[in-house]
Amino acid sequence: MGSENSSENSKIESRVAPRILLVLSPDRRSRLLPLLEGRGWDVEFVAGFQDGVRRLSASADYDLIMVDAELPDGTWRNLILFLQNAGKTTEMIVCARLGDHQLWAEVLQCGAYDLISEPSHADDITRVVESALDSQYMRRFTSANQMRLTMRV
Repeated sequence: MGSENSSENSKIESRVAPRILLVLSPDRRSRLLPLLEGRGWDVEFVAGFQDGVRRLSASADYDLIMVDAELPDGTWRNLILFLQNAGKTTEMIVCARLGDHQLWAEVLQCGAYDLISEPSHADDITRVVESALDSQYMRRFTSANQMRLTMRV
């Protein structure tokens, strides 16, 4: 009986864990994956823009997308446009080898949550990811409350 409860609890926890999609190069992914999974987050990954679009089209919403600034078959801007056109409100963090104020401003103006550039410390990455996940949670919470209020009127 105890193992059934344990199994049931782990199923509940896995459903509650934030879902993160990495659209990153294998090198960057190998550095971020242990950090993100170590926090208990449900992390999936794809190698490029087209694979990311296919995954986002076929799957339920993700809580966060982390995308390379440079993809072999598209750009982070293309992915933001896809999300906007699909009506998805998932937060996105752009990851860049070299980031400057101009790229950071462009990332924010296009609708991404933030820019992480190298080198970044694990604590800084975790802080930005947690903040983006909090923002996504609040966005969904606010949207659900607005729908409930609209239904009452």
